[in-house]
Amino acid sequence: MSKTLGTIVTALASFSAGVVVGMLITPLSGRENRRWISDHSNEAKHWVEDHGHKIYEESEKKLEKISNNLKHSIPDLYEATEDMHLDEADMRDVS
Repeated sequence: MSKTLGTIVTALASFSAGVVVGMLITPLSGRENRRWISDHSNEAKHWVEDHGHKIYEESEKKLEKISNNLKHSIPDLYEATEDMHLDEADMRDVS
């Protein structure tokens, strides 16, 4: 899981936990709270799935773009050293 996606999941879980705690300490009765949670849980689930999927797709595109940019900006070491011809004597004199 990417760091951004992990952060988003953590934020959503924290928000959800805050909502649950808030519902537990409200002046409404338990029955009213449970009914409210039940009524809104499917709506929230669909919203999270929809937006989470969009965020995931966008982050994948951005990561691929960054990866491609890095591949083009960092030289290929094999190509850069291809014309170097070292013999055994050159390798021993490294120190």
